[in-house]
Amino acid sequence: KGSCRGQKFHFSEVMSDPVTNAPTDDQSTDTNICSSPLLVTPQLPGATPESAGFTVHNTFASYFHLYFASYIPASGVQKKSFAEEFVESAIAHSPHRKAYAISFVSAATEIVFALNAQSKLAGVTSLCDFPPQARCAPRQIICHSPIDAASMTSEEVEEAMKELRLKKQNTSGPPGHWLIDTKALAKIQPSVVFVQSTCDICDPSSDDVLHALLTCKLDKSNAVLVSPTTLEGLFESILNVATALDVLESGRSLVKHLRERLDRVEKELAKVEDSRLRVLSLEGLAPLCVGGNWLPDLKYAAGCKDALGDIGGCSSRILSWDEILNSDPDVLLISPCSASPTRTLNELHLLASAPEFWKLGCVQRGEVYVIDHGLFARPGPRLVEGVELLATVLRGISAPSPDTAESWKDNVFKYQCQTNENESASHCTTELSARFVPFFSGGKLPQQGSHIVPKESISDGAQLTNGICKSRGLRRCKVTRCTISGYQLPPSRSAHCLVPIKRNGNKTSILLFGGEDSNGKRLGDTWELHPPSNGWSAATSEVDGVGLSIPLIGSTSTWEHLSCGKVADESVPTLRSNHAIAVCGDYIVVFGGWGVDNVTPLSNCEMLHLESLCWTHCSTRGTVEPSPRGNPSLVYCKREHHVILFGGWNGVHGLNDLWILDMKEWRWTEQTKCDESDIWPSPRTDHTSVLWEKNSTIDCMLVFGGNVKEKGPCSELWALEYVLQRGTTRKFSKIESRLQWYQMEVGSPSPSARTSHTAAIIGKGDSFKMVIVGGTDSSQGVGRGSMLSDAWVLSYNERSLPFWIKLNWSGSGVERCRHSMSIIDSTVILWGGYNDEETVNEKASVWQGEVANNNDDSLEENIPNETEAYKDQSYLKERWEAEIPVRLEDLPEDTLAKAERSKLPGALFKALHRHAVANNRDTYIDPASGYSVFSQVYLKRRPCCGNACRHCPHGYINVPGKNITCDLEDSDLEW
Repeated sequence: KGSCRGQKFHFSEVMSDPVTNAPTDDQSTDTNICSSPLLVTPQLPGATPESAGFTVHNTFASYFHLYFASYIPASGVQKKSFAEEFVESAIAHSPHRKAYAISFVSAATEIVFALNAQSKLAGVTSLCDFPPQARCAPRQIICHSPIDAASMTSEEVEEAMKELRLKKQNTSGPPGHWLIDTKALAKIQPSVVFVQSTCDICDPSSDDVLHALLTCKLDKSNAVLVSPTTLEGLFESILNVATALDVLESGRSLVKHLRERLDRVEKELAKVEDSRLRVLSLEGLAPLCVGGNWLPDLKYAAGCKDALGDIGGCSSRILSWDEILNSDPDVLLISPCSASPTRTLNELHLLASAPEFWKLGCVQRGEVYVIDHGLFARPGPRLVEGVELLATVLRGISAPSPDTAESWKDNVFKYQCQTNENESASHCTTELSARFVPFFSGGKLPQQGSHIVPKESISDGAQLTNGICKSRGLRRCKVTRCTISGYQLPPSRSAHCLVPIKRNGNKTSILLFGGEDSNGKRLGDTWELHPPSNGWSAATSEVDGVGLSIPLIGSTSTWEHLSCGKVADESVPTLRSNHAIAVCGDYIVVFGGWGVDNVTPLSNCEMLHLESLCWTHCSTRGTVEPSPRGNPSLVYCKREHHVILFGGWNGVHGLNDLWILDMKEWRWTEQTKCDESDIWPSPRTDHTSVLWEKNSTIDCMLVFGGNVKEKGPCSELWALEYVLQRGTTRKFSKIESRLQWYQMEVGSPSPSARTSHTAAIIGKGDSFKMVIVGGTDSSQGVGRGSMLSDAWVLSYNERSLPFWIKLNWSGSGVERCRHSMSIIDSTVILWGGYNDEETVNEKASVWQGEVANNNDDSLEENIPNETEAYKDQSYLKERWEAEIPVRLEDLPEDTLAKAERSKLPGALFKALHRHAVANNRDTYIDPASGYSVFSQVYLKRRPCCGNACRHCPHGYINVPGKNITCDLEDSDLEW
């Protein structure tokens, strides 16, 4: 159109109207590059015109500086400036001018790209995410979903959709909840618009799109319906899209290719003699929803059939557990719409929490699969790949190619319910996600039952036998996150507490409470670390963060965040760190520590009931109680039901006072010297204490280390002997207490002086072992130099002095302070702490070690517990049913009518309680408050908790200051 002088100099660019959805750095732009509209003739002798620069989307790039003032139009008459002429020319050559179609259907977008007709596509929706470049410029995002389902949980999606449906009901007709950019629609002026009418959650409905077209005064006849509900309907839709875009031959070629792939599957299946598997596929978990439409066709094409008897074209629907149980599928597929396998695995608690799930035969056989939704959720060309995947996984035919199998490796996970050929593993709700392993591993099934560990991955103290790791030393072990929605792993922390507990059944788990995070913030959260189903000693090893990609089934412990309740109007639990904790029967007792400002010492004695997970203040009798303090120690004397508190720091000086909480009378008593000649430890803080059951008449509290007044860190080992007086009705006083302090003599060698270490004990009598790990000693240096990285075991023999043995543990697992540790059986579990530079980040691991038990049957785990070990499956079934609370609608009609007519106070809840007891149920829902109330079925299994429960069967014997008799309505219940 003219000429303009310029200088070949460096890169420059001229912008037209910006496009908001420009590609990211990792998205290819090659298909959008067009030749430049400029011809440049260098002002050199004999020079010829040459093309200069190129356009990418809306950008012209060149190595010329142009002198706009030198522009001479070809006509010789300058009506427009150079800039105006250039922009018009650039826009005329822009891909935008070639695009005339808009896709409001994600499946239609996939079809367009499969036809290689994407240059005709000017706009898409926010959910058109395949192929990845579908949402890249020059295409604009014309329509947005009001929710981002891919980043939400199933419960959040369902709640959001309820709100949107309610909002739509309150409006008359379209538009619906999808947000359509009518300005962009009017600017593009599309001649073809793809719409659908199958699901207004996955894509905007055709009514909404037609309403938008009408608003923009665009011809409604431009709308092409792409809404197949069967596999055959997919092929028809491909031809319809191809016809609308004038690429019919490409459409026929694509359909032919897809049918050839299905023919290959059919020929492979003809070699399989087994009958068709009955497959149930879940497309939603909250609520349970079965996929319809094309999914029955996919199952049939893959050599299976729908377990519910559905056929292609049927509607998706919500299912009940009764329907699922009655269908008794051979295989269960879990592939929620819009959910990646990662999200699905994180939401398996929605299934695992239902007793009916565990009754399914396919679950008991391990025929449960989590599959990425991408190959099944949309009626696009990828459905054929979904057929190939199902046939490969469920029917055992070969994958189309090794590359295809490789691409599937992150898409399919299989449930493993057996540890080996003959042993069935227990079903653990919180470990369910850890039991799903990748089905494809380099195109092969993962080996089950053992794991070959690279020799370089074995830690110090470990042994390698036939390539299998059998570590007896300290090692990092993998853990998994729990399936509770919204939680991952416990935040990194120090100055916390770990204690072993028994909460459900006969397995011992670990409870984590409090501490301070890496920013110094005090914590009050409660977590439970569940053991691997094969036991703590079976944990999968991991060294320096490099672990096995597929853990051995039953070999990973699992973190679960405990959502605890509290007694009404109480501010519990208190956020704290450097506190003391003890397991006291069915309770956790917490005392002391430092408050949120890090300068205020606490007393705040609080309790967590392990069964109900309810926090409460520890209300005691009397007028005296321990003063506030941080860094004390606390132990529990099970045989006397006493808690013993010693030492700590009150912000000014160390303490050496000794207090005993009698949990039968709920009274604190301070114990002092009976005689001035009595030996007593010096004031100290940051020490450790454990309770040793020395013999049948003596318990002994062992106190090691700590920061001692005027001495600093020490290695003293003190013992407080406590002579038991069982069977008496005495009150605990300092005269009759039979307490005696003495400093224990031990043989050499022995641990160095230390503070802020951790200690735990296992066993009793002569076979006890006390383990100490890590800590700090300021006399050894400053900063990292003060950190100790050793571990010791104290053993005892009546024929000699107690003696220390140094363990061969070293490295980052023990080089820390302000950490915590527990011992279960002979396994030491260590987690968290501070390395004098930063809070230790354990990520998805804990440290475990073994303490040899010398095959002594007298050794037992130091867990106060009176619950019997139940292994019978009938008991588990009974407990599942017992945990379902009784509601008003469960009452027989005549009982409910009688209770409602009654004028007696509490007639309704008494009727509910009697019905709960008659049907062996633990709880009922109070109709007045909506709270869950324990029945006597539950309360009878344990002693009086002292909380004045409504239906206490023990006469409120442990309730302080109460003189209550049992409710007459409950007193005639027979046991």
